[in-house]
Amino acid sequence: MRRIVAALILLLFISDAVAQTASISGTVTLPSVQSARGTARGNLYRNRLSPAASGTTEVAQTASAYDDVIVSAHPISFKAKFAPLSNARISQKNATFIPHVLPVTQGTTVEIVNDDPFYHNVFTLGQGERFNVGRRPTGDVQVKKVTSTGETKLFCDIHTQMNAIIYSLDTPYFTRAKSGGSYDLKGLPEGTYELRVYHPNFPIVNGRVELKAGQALQQNFALGESAQ
Repeated sequence: MRRIVAALILLLFISDAVAQTASISGTVTLPSVQSARGTARGNLYRNRLSPAASGTTEVAQTASAYDDVIVSAHPISFKAKFAPLSNARISQKNATFIPHVLPVTQGTTVEIVNDDPFYHNVFTLGQGERFNVGRRPTGDVQVKKVTSTGETKLFCDIHTQMNAIIYSLDTPYFTRAKSGGSYDLKGLPEGTYELRVYHPNFPIVNGRVELKAGQALQQNFALGESAQ
């Protein structure tokens, strides 16, 4: 009987703690949204053991520009505790990186996998992590730890249309926008935050909010002109 009572007390305590967290939801608006899939042409560097190919490949572009929108909440009034993510993965499939934007916490190890029947290369430019893994065959897995924050831009020197971004954050509170632009951040402790809305083609939009326990805040954002 005592165990049952203790379990009930613990359950009530956990339920109360969850109820005391806040949430932020809303909609992100982009100036223009490309929802159609397209094709790109690239030379294939093929393994001699792979199936024959025509020398061109169809590349599926992002289904929605909103897939690349990441909304994050960065605590100001307290220090956020976060851990590296598990199962962080970028696939090279149909001569494209999937996903195009991969959000992770700082310190996460990312697997970059060649799921195509031909060779790929992965290298980085600009700020963030710096590496060049050379040309890798089908099934090859490269493991890279992201120690910095911000963007790490990925490219393939064989298929010049390929690019992707690992977006590293120093907060555990982030989410990818849905295909229509809506987002929902839950489980936020009471405090003051800087909200950031990221898309690789636009300047970051940010704003400050103060959350009370149990509050459900509505906050909409509009991203501006394309960054030069």
